[in-house]
Amino acid sequence: MASDSRDRAQWIASRIIPLESQIRGWLRRVTPPSLEIDDVIQEAYAILWGLSDVSHIGNPRAYLYQVVKSVVSELLRRAGPATAGNALELHAPPEPEEGLTPERILSGRQELDRLYRAIMRLPEPARTIFVMRKIDNLPQKVIAERLRVSEHVVENHVARGLRKILLQFAKEDDLPRDELAVRRQGDAADA
Repeated sequence: MASDSRDRAQWIASRIIPLESQIRGWLRRVTPPSLEIDDVIQEAYAILWGLSDVSHIGNPRAYLYQVVKSVVSELLRRAGPATAGNALELHAPPEPEEGLTPERILSGRQELDRLYRAIMRLPEPARTIFVMRKIDNLPQKVIAERLRVSEHVVENHVARGLRKILLQFAKEDDLPRDELAVRRQGDAADA
């Protein structure tokens, strides 16, 4: 039994959790604002955790979408007839599973352009240091030696640059403060 729960936890961690941001974006587009997305995600995780076996699931992404659709449908049904019209929107097909579609290519280019503009807005020397560390992937020590500054200065400029870029994105996306804080924590772990 312990092995089953460990396998299930590993499956959820490797195959489901990476899809969470995609699911959240989709839910923001297709559900009414009154629906709590965190509740939907939590309920979906609870359903997946309750499965006795996941080996039969060949396409975890499609399975997750079905579970989430089911959860949303149930929540909308419980909410009453005022939200019934939103149930139709749930049947819109999710984004393509794999492959490069023209839309995905365009979206990727737009995001890269957006990142480029945000980096170019950084003041010097933060911009140079940020590019050397995050784009050129140079170690902090090498950057410090090349620019004849301390590693602490490099670290501070990278952190400030990242914070400014995230704030710019949040401003553009009009993200709630709590989601911005989550993004900062995730990016700080990557730094």
